[in-house]
Amino acid sequence: MKLSNKLVLITGAGSGIGREMALQLVRSGSRVIGVDIRGEALEETRALLDSGVAENFIPHALDVTDRDAVKALPELLIAKYGELDCLINCAGMIQPFVRFAELDEAAMERVFNVNWFGTLYMTRAFLPHLLARPEAQLVNFGSMSSIAPLPGQAIYGASKAAVKLLTESLYAENMGSHLHVTLILPGAVSTDISKNSGLKLAGGSSGNKRPTDVATAEDAARTIIEGIESNAYRVLVDKMVIDVDALYRQDPRQATETIASRFSGLLDG
Repeated sequence: MKLSNKLVLITGAGSGIGREMALQLVRSGSRVIGVDIRGEALEETRALLDSGVAENFIPHALDVTDRDAVKALPELLIAKYGELDCLINCAGMIQPFVRFAELDEAAMERVFNVNWFGTLYMTRAFLPHLLARPEAQLVNFGSMSSIAPLPGQAIYGASKAAVKLLTESLYAENMGSHLHVTLILPGAVSTDISKNSGLKLAGGSSGNKRPTDVATAEDAARTIIEGIESNAYRVLVDKMVIDVDALYRQDPRQATETIASRFSGLLDG
């Protein structure tokens, strides 16, 4: 399913991979409804587009954890912009890098509300409309943590594992239909997810402290779009998640211990 000349909705379009997907899709001929809780961030996304195509990026500030607002969204958007062809649930947040016993309940709820319930509400609201289309695409973002655990991210990983299984179940339910379902699994991608999650990492930095083998958001977005347009079952976005996926399928315990050792500094730092 090619996305050029299609109407695409992307949550989390105010930064990171969501922003890069929106930019690339608009530049290649799509109309994109960008959803983010931060309206100013959506305007920043739009400002990055040339004037000739900027009108094809439609900003819509919305909190995806607001169930009633999300439930009303399809009727509102379809009345203004027409039927949706592709829904990409990209919005997400991480938790503080602390052990599970040290994580407060408010942080647990925030992470699950955005990653799980945000994806769930958006999917449930738009699924009937997508199923009614001659061809449509549902795209949900899991994570490397959907596959194997990352130290200090137990609740984040659990929320993304839930998204992974939901997406795979929807794929199974809709085989043979006109709805394509794709799971996105990023690993090490350079974005501002830490800052946007309200976190400060080691040394007081608000940016991401990551290993050196990272993908740019631009490259990640390009890989993801190629996967969506090829109706992929899942998209392994970067080298790290490809390696982790291979290791986990070979020996889950070894994969868990290897990742715990490699990233132990996230808890110590």
